[in-house]
Amino acid sequence: MLFPFAVAFLLIYGNTFAQKELYTTIEYPSGLKVYTKLSNKVNEASGVILYQDCLWTFNDSGGEPEIYKTDKKSGKVIKSVRIQNGNNYDWEDITQDNEYIYVGDFGNNRGNRKDLVIYKILKKDIGKGKKVDVNAEIISFSYNDQKSFEVKRQKNNFDCEAVTNFGDSLIIFSKDWADRKTRMYKLPKAPGVYKIDPVAVFEADGLITGADYNGSTGDLVLVGYKNYVPFVFLFEDFNNTDFTAEKVFRIDFPAMKDAQTEGVVWLDDNNIIITCEETKAFKQSAFRLNIREAIKLTDGEK
Repeated sequence: MLFPFAVAFLLIYGNTFAQKELYTTIEYPSGLKVYTKLSNKVNEASGVILYQDCLWTFNDSGGEPEIYKTDKKSGKVIKSVRIQNGNNYDWEDITQDNEYIYVGDFGNNRGNRKDLVIYKILKKDIGKGKKVDVNAEIISFSYNDQKSFEVKRQKNNFDCEAVTNFGDSLIIFSKDWADRKTRMYKLPKAPGVYKIDPVAVFEADGLITGADYNGSTGDLVLVGYKNYVPFVFLFEDFNNTDFTAEKVFRIDFPAMKDAQTEGVVWLDDNNIIITCEETKAFKQSAFRLNIREAIKLTDGEK
C-alpha cells in the first residue's frame, strides 16, 4: 500500500510537514568510488545517459551544441553528435527512450529565460561516424506559474536541471534557488509549444540537478547538493500520476563536499552513476554507488 501523499510529496499549497516525516536521511560514511575519470573535453559534464554500453554526456552552458559518447572504462570521448539546428545556451540534463534522446536546454540561473527547449534526437540519425550532424525536433515550453521574469540570479525558483523519461511523458524537476524545494512538471514528447503547470512540490532542502527513472524497478533517483555537499534521493515505487512513493530515502555525502554533482543514471537495478563537473576539489568524473546497499546504512540496519 502506498504511503499517503503527505509522507512522500506535498501537494502544491498544501500543509508543510517536518523534513523527518518526508524521508529517511542517511549519512554516507565515505567518498564514492570513481567509476571513470572523464575526458577534459567534458570538464563541465552535466547530465548523463547510458546508451550503446557507453556514457553519453555534454558540457554545460556555453559549450558546443554536442553530445559525446564516452567509453565507460577510459572516459575517452569516442563520438560527438552535433545538433545543427540547436544552441547550447544552458544545457543541463539528458534522458532517453527506445527511439529518441532528449537534451534539456532549460538552465535558468537568472530566472528570466523565455526560450526553454528540449531537443529531441532520433537515435537512428546518429549513425556510425565519429562526428555526426543531426537535426532535432524541438519541444518548447514555459512555466504557467511564472509571473515575473525579473533577473534574480541564483535567487529564483524557475531554474531547471533535471529531466527523465516516464512512459509517454517527460518529467522535469525545478532547481529552486530561493526556497530549496523542487517542483515537478510533465511534458508531452511531441514537438510543439507548451505552457506547463506544476503537479507537485517536494521539500528537497537542496538544489536538484539530475534525475533518472528506472522503468524495470519503478524507482526514481534525484541528485543534487546543498552547500556543495552532494546528496541523492531514492523514491521506491514512484508513481508519476499523483507522485506517491512507497519509501523515500535521502543519502548525504559529506566526504564529497565541493563535488558539484550534476547528472545521474541507473547503471543496473542496484547501481547508479553520478557525474560531477570539474571543481577546485574534484576533476570531472563519474562515480558509482550501490544505492541498495547505501540505504541499509540506517540506524536499524548498520
